[in-house]
Amino acid sequence: MINLVKSHVGREAEPSEKEQIICILERIGGVLQPLELAQIVNDLPKEIALDKEKLTRFLLLVAFLDQQAESPSARKTAIRIYNMFRDDLFFKPQQCLIQINKLIEVKDDYKISPAIGRVLPRFGWFVLRVGGFLIYEMMLNKGRLSDMLAQFRTPKGAASFLQGNHLVESILREKALRMYISWIGHPDLEINVSNGKWDKALFEMPVDGHVGKIFSRTGLVSEVIYEGKKGSGGRWNVIVASKMRPSIQELTNNYSDNCIMVDHGAFQIGINCCPDNLEDMACDSCPRASVCQIKPKIGCKCYCMLRDFCKRNLTWRAY
Repeated sequence: MINLVKSHVGREAEPSEKEQIICILERIGGVLQPLELAQIVNDLPKEIALDKEKLTRFLLLVAFLDQQAESPSARKTAIRIYNMFRDDLFFKPQQCLIQINKLIEVKDDYKISPAIGRVLPRFGWFVLRVGGFLIYEMMLNKGRLSDMLAQFRTPKGAASFLQGNHLVESILREKALRMYISWIGHPDLEINVSNGKWDKALFEMPVDGHVGKIFSRTGLVSEVIYEGKKGSGGRWNVIVASKMRPSIQELTNNYSDNCIMVDHGAFQIGINCCPDNLEDMACDSCPRASVCQIKPKIGCKCYCMLRDFCKRNLTWRAY
């Protein structure tokens, strides 16, 4: 059992600094999140990309796979699964379930956390997630998922609908569910199943460890919830993002009406500029600037865009 501890963050940002940091994160996310989703869609066969119902279902499969896994591998694997089963994947899931042993052909594309492999054989983890997706589609009983989700007045209502299914709830963690709902429904993204009915201010931030790390290292939050040291183990300063999510959401809503973009901006900074091991940090000079694909898109000047506001509370890490 994880020993949770709450501590003061260290140096905390001033209110004026918090507003500027949130503004920067929103701008970064506002550029990169649409580009990232567009890249996913552009990599798809046109018969999926141009069909809102198929795209809604395909991205649900990606969300099922994109947990404790490398995101690029989850997307690549989902495409290969579609190419294997074609439209039967969406409209004849029972036929795909009968042939689920064919997944052995794509198992090497799917990269999961080593910790999962110690609990369950990796291929077994993969089969359970794809099988769960197919069974959920069977439960839809020819209903249109995109229409079902669009009937709700808010993204939270759509999320509750999905989470109300015990199968989905058992597979799709809340973070991944919020991510999926933002993919298919955020008005700044092209899918927008609600046709503009869902206001951007009503979405809930997914918040992973990298987001929690950025909010902590910059002093945006006043307290950090993390894994405490247990026994002789050295793992103790890992942020428990699910427990910090409410405070991060509340803070973000004070300064922005577009929390999804703030979340994605913090994630990108956490992944690309502020590594957990503190090596190759891009505070003052980014060692990867010459090969960075993000830099020209956000006007980066070869150092972390939060440099002038960050409080260097470097104790805290994502994993």
